[in-house]
Amino acid sequence: MAELKLNGVTKKFNGITALDSLELEVENGEFFVLLGPTGAGKTTTLRLIAGLEKADEGDIILGGDVINSLNPADRDVAMVFQYYTLYPHMTVKENLAFPLKSRRRNFSEAEIEEMVLKAAKTLKIESKLERKPTELSGGEMQRVGIGRAIVRNPRIFLMDEPLSNLDAKLRESMRSELARLHIDMGETFIYVTHDQVEAMTMADRIGVLNEGRLMQIGTPDQIYNKPANTFVATFVGSPQINLIEAEVEGNELNLRSLQQKISMNAAQNKVLKEKGITKILYGIRPEEISVVTAKGRNCCSGSVKFKQSMGAEDILNLNIGTGSMKAIVSPQLGIKEGDEVILNVEADRSHLFDLETGDAIR
Repeated sequence: MAELKLNGVTKKFNGITALDSLELEVENGEFFVLLGPTGAGKTTTLRLIAGLEKADEGDIILGGDVINSLNPADRDVAMVFQYYTLYPHMTVKENLAFPLKSRRRNFSEAEIEEMVLKAAKTLKIESKLERKPTELSGGEMQRVGIGRAIVRNPRIFLMDEPLSNLDAKLRESMRSELARLHIDMGETFIYVTHDQVEAMTMADRIGVLNEGRLMQIGTPDQIYNKPANTFVATFVGSPQINLIEAEVEGNELNLRSLQQKISMNAAQNKVLKEKGITKILYGIRPEEISVVTAKGRNCCSGSVKFKQSMGAEDILNLNIGTGSMKAIVSPQLGIKEGDEVILNVEADRSHLFDLETGDAIR
C-alpha cells in the first residue's frame, strides 16, 4: 500500500490546460474516486500518476517518494483500462501470468502459478483459466483485465472507467465485486468515472473534477448533502437539483418565477444577513419536495407538465408560476399529466448559492 500526493500538478496539451495546479491527497488503503464529465482531466490525472504522461509543473509523490522522473515500469502501479486490452491468442491463465514474466520481477514458474491462481480465485474466474478471451463474456473479460492488475500486488491501483463498456445489470454486479475486492485486499484504489452512481456507491471519498480543477473533495454524503458549488450540486444527483433565483425579504426568500415565498431557517437567515446578501440561487433537490393535501407554510401549487415513471418512483416535471421544478413522488399517489398538485418544500434541506460565483453560502 502507499499514499499518493499531487502537489500543484499542471498539464497542458497544445496550450490547452488539462489540469490546473491540482492538489490531491489519497490515503493508504483508500478507495478514492475521481468524478467528472468528459474532458474534466480525470484520465490525464491517472496517466500522469502512471507515468504515461509527464507533468509540466508540480510533484507526484507515491509512498513518500517523488516519482516524476521514474519510468512507468519503475513506479510499481497497476492500471486497469476502459477497454480490456487482453492478448487474444493467450489463455486467461497466460494473460494473468504475463505481467509476472518481466525480467524485472524474476519470479519462478511455481511462484507465478501460485500468484495467478490466487488472483483467479479472488475474482472467481478459476474455472476460466484455460479459455481464450473470445470465449468469455464482457464481464469475464473485465475480471481478467482487473486480474492482470492485482496479480503482481502493486503499490497502487489506477482504474480508468473499467465498467463503462458493460451493460447496466453487469455494471451493478461489478460495482459490488470491486467494492468487495477493495475490502478484501485493503489496497489503495484510484478510480475514474463520469457515473455518479459508481462514485457514490463505491468511494470512501470523491474528488469532483471539472475543466482540470477540483471542485470539491469529500465523502459521498458530504458531496451530496453539502455541495461546495452549483457545479457539484447539479452534477451529483438524478434528477438534478432545482435551482431558482431568489431575493431576500426579511426572514423569507422570494422565488419570483414560482410566485412563491419560502421561509428560511435561523442559520440561513443569519448567514445571509451577516454577509449582506440580497440575491441568491436557491437549491432544493427533487426528493425534498412532497405532494400534500393542503397548503401549509412552505407550500405552492403547480401543474404536472409530464411524468417520468421509474418503477419505484415517479419524477414529476411541474409548471409553477412562470417557472418549473422537478419532484420525486411515490407511484402510489397515481398522479397524472395535467393534474394540479400542492407541493411542500423541505426548506431545512435546501441549499443557498452565490448568484454570481455559484459557491455555496455557508
